[in-house]
Amino acid sequence: MDDVQSERNHLSFALRDLEWVIFSPSLLSTGPEPDLAAMPETAALLQQLRKDSAPLKAWLGDMTKLNLGRYFERLVAFWLHHLPQVKILALNLVIRKEKQTIGEIDLIFDVDGALYHWELAVKFYLNTGDGTAEAAFVGPGLHDRLDKKLHRLFTHQLTLPARVETQAALPAHALTAMRSSPYLKGRLFQPAGKTVKLRPETISPQAPYGLWCPISELREGAELPAFSHFRLLEKKRWITPVFYPDEVIKGDRAALIHEVRLALQTSRMPMLVALMQENNGPALPVTKQLFVTPDNWLSRARKAHDGQKFGE
Repeated sequence: MDDVQSERNHLSFALRDLEWVIFSPSLLSTGPEPDLAAMPETAALLQQLRKDSAPLKAWLGDMTKLNLGRYFERLVAFWLHHLPQVKILALNLVIRKEKQTIGEIDLIFDVDGALYHWELAVKFYLNTGDGTAEAAFVGPGLHDRLDKKLHRLFTHQLTLPARVETQAALPAHALTAMRSSPYLKGRLFQPAGKTVKLRPETISPQAPYGLWCPISELREGAELPAFSHFRLLEKKRWITPVFYPDEVIKGDRAALIHEVRLALQTSRMPMLVALMQENNGPALPVTKQLFVTPDNWLSRARKAHDGQKFGE
């Protein structure tokens, strides 16, 4: 796919996704330290990749073996590996106590002598109720929930460097004090038609938001932003911020309903759609993401998490 894109003067999907990974706003009010996105070396790296993205393609290897989470992690690792001030000390480091795995540290790195620990994640949650409550935001597959993710992130994953087992697994120069922070990107989705964008206190005011609605409401005229093009997104394209006209469908709401209805006939999973508006340019930035769900998705989501307490 990358070679075909290159022949058409398209930026590769991997490069478009890398730019999103670097520059998209953090989901959390407490963003990662340090701010590597603002470094001139980051801009220089992306400029060079726009001329030749072969090193990025080689780094990612066989994309069919990467799910979205691992793809996200590989993109972050590529970025840091190619910044001259950064030295990666640990990547996907499995921590064990005797024969039991107690966790995995995503990333520890050195920047000019200072040590940092990042836990990496890309997450998408749909608001199923009160937008101010973390527990109201449920993953499209029903297995994940925002409050559960943040509880594990802050009480387990970000505390791993302090454990004796971790310190035994790291080189001596990595045992000095380090700053731990989440590198959490993604998007929250509000029910279509809601004018007030409610958010939990832990979520950044700059966090990206999309819309969601059941397929029946889409047919009945759920309020959407204007769009001239759309694309039903396979999961790795959930983070792609821009498409080209030959990669998308040109069509209106009726065309969108037709395509989504066909997709939902063979899947119980919500379908993520990228909406774009004609801008007379060579590329079409995504103006809004829309999850279209089966009509019973909300009741299934509430049933799946009914009675579960914070942190379970």
